[in-house]
Amino acid sequence: MEKQVWFSSDLHFFHKNIIKYTGRPWTFEEQTEELITRWNSRVGEYDDAYHLGDFAFASRKQYNQVIEIIKQLNGNLHFIRGNHCDEELWEMIERANLPHVVWVKDYAKIRVQGQKVILAHYPFATWDSAHHGSWHLFGHCHGSFKGIGKSMDVGIDAHPDFQVFSWNEICAEMAKKEYHQLDHHEGGGR
Repeated sequence: MEKQVWFSSDLHFFHKNIIKYTGRPWTFEEQTEELITRWNSRVGEYDDAYHLGDFAFASRKQYNQVIEIIKQLNGNLHFIRGNHCDEELWEMIERANLPHVVWVKDYAKIRVQGQKVILAHYPFATWDSAHHGSWHLFGHCHGSFKGIGKSMDVGIDAHPDFQVFSWNEICAEMAKKEYHQLDHHEGGGR
């Protein structure tokens, strides 16, 4: 089977109030298992999965539990830090040397099927190579901001089924969007 690419953000493990804030269709008591099940129902063991910030809203005493959750998730995991991502937790995750955690960064530029994609937790008004067709994927907004131009909120709360976004779903959304110039670059020029 061909390796797939998946994107999500803002799972907010251990955040009790996120259920109320976002209208997630489960209880706080169900949340950890529900998020793991939903992730693994789509992401295969060898797929590439990118989580764009706010993975957990955890206290220090829950850090080991966060690592145990990561161990249960399918995929080669790439993490972007978010505003609720404690630096000490991410250092602990990196020290754990989990074989399926590829990297932890604040920002990343990747290519998927030849498409340049800029990854960050926060939405940008403009981004690297936007005028040359790059896309920007972000989280943070929990579905309240759809993005500008070829950008998109890929958080779990932005997905109609509270799921991880597939690359095909992202491509279908981007096909409906147009480049929107907000800086000095002409559309497609320098």
